Amino acid sequence: MSRPVSSNLRHLKSLFRQYYSTGCLEEPAYIHKREIGVQLLGETTYRRHLSFPSMTMLYKFIIENPPLHLYYSSAYYDDPSAKDMGAKGWHGSDLLFDIDADHYQGCNSTITFCTRCGKSFEGTYKQCPSCGSTNVIAYPLINFDCIKRAYNDAIKIKLVLKDDFGLKNIKVYFSGNRGFHVKCSDDEILDLTSDERRELAMYISLNGLEPALVFPPITKRKIVIFVSQEYGIRKRIFMDLDHKDLLRRRGVLYEADYDDVLYSIEDNRVDIDTVVTMDISRLSRFGGSINGKSGLVVSSVGEQLPSSYADFSPWDGTVVIKPVVDFSGLPVLGNKLNLKTGIPIRVKTYVGIYLALKGLAKIENVERVEIRKCMMYS
Repeated sequence: MSRPVSSNLRHLKSLFRQYYSTGCLEEPAYIHKREIGVQLLGETTYRRHLSFPSMTMLYKFIIENPPLHLYYSSAYYDDPSAKDMGAKGWHGSDLLFDIDADHYQGCNSTITFCTRCGKSFEGTYKQCPSCGSTNVIAYPLINFDCIKRAYNDAIKIKLVLKDDFGLKNIKVYFSGNRGFHVKCSDDEILDLTSDERRELAMYISLNGLEPALVFPPITKRKIVIFVSQEYGIRKRIFMDLDHKDLLRRRGVLYEADYDDVLYSIEDNRVDIDTVVTMDISRLSRFGGSINGKSGLVVSSVGEQLPSSYADFSPWDGTVVIKPVVDFSGLPVLGNKLNLKTGIPIRVKTYVGIYLALKGLAKIENVERVEIRKCMMYS
């Protein structure tokens, strides 16, 4: 059992159980063909190769055994409970893309807390630089502006899948922590191989693109010529240049400076985790489930991203916590807190649960907590 969860286990189990009792999970297609994966509260390992014939049976299981994390496979199987992957009988997989906000410049800062000597340090350390203790906690500092950047890239992926490939069953999900998942379940993509999925990710991300092969410049003038009906990558860049007023019309043609084309390509790159996209047996978080790293809900989002972390909380009200570290002005999901070891403070529920899951506080009282209605934003 991990220390952050074990010290708060009773309260977390009660809060998570109350939430899941509201029935807020988004049911994936063909649940009986999906492998279910779960890490239960109070356990340090994942249970895989689970299978449930219906959502009713899944709810019965997770209400009795509240999960820290809850997943289903992107793949459809004859026998999802088979422990040997080759014996499952693969029938195809949804197409997945993963965007992490901490990959952006300025979005990967961390504070390391030592719970032994009480000191804190900028950066990530496996042991305390002061006392040498391994009782350290790495605390990520990701502001909501970084989440917005990840959301914009997720929308780029959705638009390329829709405009360039004609796909329709596409959803964007906030991961509940620091990024987004894009899921596509059109029949046309279910039997794509890992290599084909990798090529698709490279096409969307523009990774490995040789600009001169797609946008050959006119050598002497260093310009690129476009026509009004461009397609694929050329259309993406054409539309971006047009939006930035960097195109010059020349009769029925358009031209742009080659350097502007190169800058546009860089602006349109998307940092996709190709390993996730290639993995045809990948486990993916349930929409509507709680991400156990943050206490926030995995939520589908549409054309408008909610304005703050608070919008993804499954709880209203407040809790009383006891910090186990000292820190003035600690950023916590858009709030700033002054923490003093052992001194109780009342905070918003989602803030207290976040600190508890990170191991920086113990929950003392949950009497003012209310469960929100199901939150799916698309």
